[in-house]
Amino acid sequence: MSEVLSAHNVSRSYGPANVVESVSLALQPGAITALLGGSGAGKSTLLRLFAGLEPVDRGEIRLGDRVLSSPGSTLAPEKRRIGLIFQDFALFPHLTALQNVMFGLKALGREPARIEAEGWLHRLDLTARAGAFPHELSGGEQQRVAIARALAPKPAAILMDEPFSGLDPALRSYVRDAALEAVREAGIPALLVTHDPVEALDSADHVAILKSGQLQQEGPAAEVYLAPVSADVAAALGPVTRIRAGEVPAGLAEVPAGHELVVRPEGVVLEEGAAVRARVVTSQLTGAMNRVVMDMDGQRIVALVPRTGAPHPGDEVGLRLDPALAFIFPSGAT
Repeated sequence: MSEVLSAHNVSRSYGPANVVESVSLALQPGAITALLGGSGAGKSTLLRLFAGLEPVDRGEIRLGDRVLSSPGSTLAPEKRRIGLIFQDFALFPHLTALQNVMFGLKALGREPARIEAEGWLHRLDLTARAGAFPHELSGGEQQRVAIARALAPKPAAILMDEPFSGLDPALRSYVRDAALEAVREAGIPALLVTHDPVEALDSADHVAILKSGQLQQEGPAAEVYLAPVSADVAAALGPVTRIRAGEVPAGLAEVPAGHELVVRPEGVVLEEGAAVRARVVTSQLTGAMNRVVMDMDGQRIVALVPRTGAPHPGDEVGLRLDPALAFIFPSGAT
């Protein structure tokens, strides 16, 4: 039975810089947790602490009740049974796809290892590429081989550091869906480090937001998206419009002094009879939706609206806010 992989008040410093500071995070079996944050937030360092690639300065890393890391004691990565997947794939160039997957299965014996590895290649639609060497594989195929190699030994958990960011956009979704489906089927804790909020929301069951080494908020992805605890958390999960009190047009929202209005683009509703009026500056198709930038007496606001019936530049429109996607926070709060 799979166990929770968890960090308890974990800190890691490089000289005077606190890269990870008092972070507690539990990775649940069968769930994918996306660790989201900007460059330098401490995401990869926290992953390395989970993996045992770096020691903790304070706190503990545990698998179930077993302590893997504590100050002065770090169980070696190879003894943790934790799978690792990185952006650069890290396949053995002199081994075929099948041999790469078999590499961690030596304890089974050659024939059982081959059968197990072939099963994983089949699961990830790579049977026809079993005899190919890494340089003969596409980027998406290499990443799927790396996923198969990490999962084949039945690890206690899987850690993924920006594993899909190097793939072409057209391929990324397919590879990610296939890989994460296999991860979920394994029923183990999984951490997906990413800087992409769309990937986090598309892929993860839980989301954890990290900023300057500190955990800002974590929970079910929908909960964090719809109930962020701060403007920074709201912005970490996608673009927002931020308007300070005193600059919010009358009738749009009541914002107390010292606070700001934070609105997601899909929370701006265009409505013909609305009292608040705006002039369309740009209206651009971005895929399934149109991104509309509007001017409200000098204050810009952005909306995502259906392509059909989208306004044109120069149009005057009425707008209101969807309260589920509009938030009020103290100004400057993080």
